[in-house]
Amino acid sequence: MRRSFAAAGVAAGCVLLSPAVASADEAYPGNPTSMKVTVSGNAVTITGTCATADVKAEAAYDFYRGQRPVQQGVMKQNGNKHSITFTGVQPGVWYATMSCLEGGTGSWWRKFTVGEPGTPTPTKPTPTKPTPKPTKPKPAPQVAVKPQGAPQTGGGPAENESTAPALVAAGAILLVGAGGAVVLRRRASARR
Repeated sequence: MRRSFAAAGVAAGCVLLSPAVASADEAYPGNPTSMKVTVSGNAVTITGTCATADVKAEAAYDFYRGQRPVQQGVMKQNGNKHSITFTGVQPGVWYATMSCLEGGTGSWWRKFTVGEPGTPTPTKPTPTKPTPKPTKPKPAPQVAVKPQGAPQTGGGPAENESTAPALVAAGAILLVGAGGAVVLRRRASARR
């Protein structure tokens, strides 16, 4: 158990004394301590400082996660301050990087925009008259010629005509026919 605590203590001490856990206020020798990008027309100026005065620095710009810088170069040095200006930068969104060349490979980056890519210039709108709403065409009628007057439903019996004699005659014919059919059946069954 004592060995476990001793090993944990040694590991914690190594981590706390490592350069990565050094004070956040202390600048790492290979990283820039500041960086700024200024755009003027199609010229881009990158300025920054390194931790010490006798360190050279490089700067470049590229697309986001580009593999090869569009332009790059060694920055002019004035003590620990460095600057470089790139001209002829095309309109678009770019990413500038700066690296101090002593003691490490750390760098800073900044996003910047040249011009207004893809944004049309605003123009004064011209007044237009509102267009009338389109009217729906009327459907064609189902009947080409509409009839006039009262509908013709056929004639009915006249007021002074009676249908009783016709009904009596039809009933008599049915009775005679039914009686004849019965007589014919009986004769046919008797012959067998």
